[in-house]
Amino acid sequence: MSVLARAAALVEGALATLDAERSLINDLNVYPVPDGDTGTNLFLTVRAIQEELARTSQSDVVAVASAITKGSLMGARGNSGVILSQIVRGMCSECRPGRTLDVDGLKRAFREGTAAAYRAVKQPVEGTMLTVIREMSAAADRLPDDAPLGDALTAILASGHIAVEHTQRQLAALRQAGVVDAGGYGLLVIFRGLAEALQAAGGRLVHAVPTAVADSFAVPRADEPTEMSRFRYCTSFLLSGESLPREYLEDLISSLGDSMLLVGDQEMLKVHIHTDDPGAVLSRVVPFGGISEVEINDMHQQTRERDQRLAAARRAGGTAVVAVVAGEGNKELFRELGCAAIVDGGQSMNPSAAQLLEAVEQLESSDVVILPNNGNVVLTAEQAAGMSPRHIVVVPATSIPAGIAAMVAFEATADAAANVAAMEEALAANHSAEITVAVRDSFVGDVSVRKDQVIGLVDDRLVAKGDTLLEVFEEVVRVLTAYDPDVITVLTSLNGDTPTAEDLHATVASIAPTVEIAVHRGGQPLYPLLIGAE
Repeated sequence: MSVLARAAALVEGALATLDAERSLINDLNVYPVPDGDTGTNLFLTVRAIQEELARTSQSDVVAVASAITKGSLMGARGNSGVILSQIVRGMCSECRPGRTLDVDGLKRAFREGTAAAYRAVKQPVEGTMLTVIREMSAAADRLPDDAPLGDALTAILASGHIAVEHTQRQLAALRQAGVVDAGGYGLLVIFRGLAEALQAAGGRLVHAVPTAVADSFAVPRADEPTEMSRFRYCTSFLLSGESLPREYLEDLISSLGDSMLLVGDQEMLKVHIHTDDPGAVLSRVVPFGGISEVEINDMHQQTRERDQRLAAARRAGGTAVVAVVAGEGNKELFRELGCAAIVDGGQSMNPSAAQLLEAVEQLESSDVVILPNNGNVVLTAEQAAGMSPRHIVVVPATSIPAGIAAMVAFEATADAAANVAAMEEALAANHSAEITVAVRDSFVGDVSVRKDQVIGLVDDRLVAKGDTLLEVFEEVVRVLTAYDPDVITVLTSLNGDTPTAEDLHATVASIAPTVEIAVHRGGQPLYPLLIGAE
């Protein structure tokens, strides 16, 4: 297969995954403005690369890399598309004759892509796609040069997935909306598509490419109208000329808006700015060259349409979930996964059937799933289900990690029967563990446990005891890895003695380096660590 054909196949893979998740990425879009077009902008930018490759007749690596760079620049749409074009430019700068696709090449490409992206943004903000590309590059740099390509891509994508999850903690706008960064997630989707296309082309992937499960990056709740962006029009265009003064042009138009990006070279610049007066922007730059590819979008109208779309989806029926959850971090995690109502409770504070019914009655959906998330709440939930005229089904999750596994399988637009089947299948594949401190001398089964000793249980079976949380966590992870999990999720309490996320990551990596780990500040009482393996 020629270099051109290989490149076209990779771009087609990225475009396919973007197309499949474009709507979700649009709905996630709240930063820098909630205009709901990030998925579309990324899709159109990648499609422009595909179209430029289709016009390319030369098949040597330099010509193909040049076509990819040109297509991304000319077709870049919005903030996300312009930043993506610079990532592409940087990565393609490492495409040279005689170089093969190996781990060393991946390292160089990710370094250059990251550097180019950061150079493009005058005031880089963390918690965006910049952070995601940087973390993926850092993951590449940690790999040995002789690592199998498949292992390398698996590790890079896993690091990207974690970086996307962490964006919500880094930006107040994302925390408030309960979402991850749309551009960061879109970038992860693109690289997943590239990796899947490489695998399909015989790229020697050893492990399955980790799927960035869309359900784990829930869309925001549309309870109230979204606050409009400061400026109204997203304006972008190409400026072509000779010796274009990039820095001078930045100063010339910067006072007319915000979110400004000028990228390219002395002969062609892609200009992007949010402004109230697109005409004034064009008038200021027209003396310097020719203007083409002008695109002006009303972001206020886009925001209204996004709110209407999310509100309609909420009213559309399908299924709603009521979950019993303890810990503020855990509650937020369930909301992110699409849970419609939370009832406070769990170990030592079981809710009543009346409390569960009160939560159900506040929902618009006639199909409701209740997740008890505690063995002592299952019967109460079933009692509540029998007291309501609605179609209520109890999915018998007996722990918060099991409930999370069930929520990952949840699809709001599906009916209760389909959701119960999917969620119970997820429960069957889940193994839950809890680590706590014994409050008295006792026997667990036939094993003696001392007061203040740390104990670890997997599926309610004592598997470890010791003096420290991290020591017992290590033993619990060894037991869980016997089930060959893809992901281990750790929920930490607010206890100051809880191991750091870095220590938890390092422990899992030392035992099972191919297993993805996600650590969340759950805030649950009584149990310093709750763990799920699926």
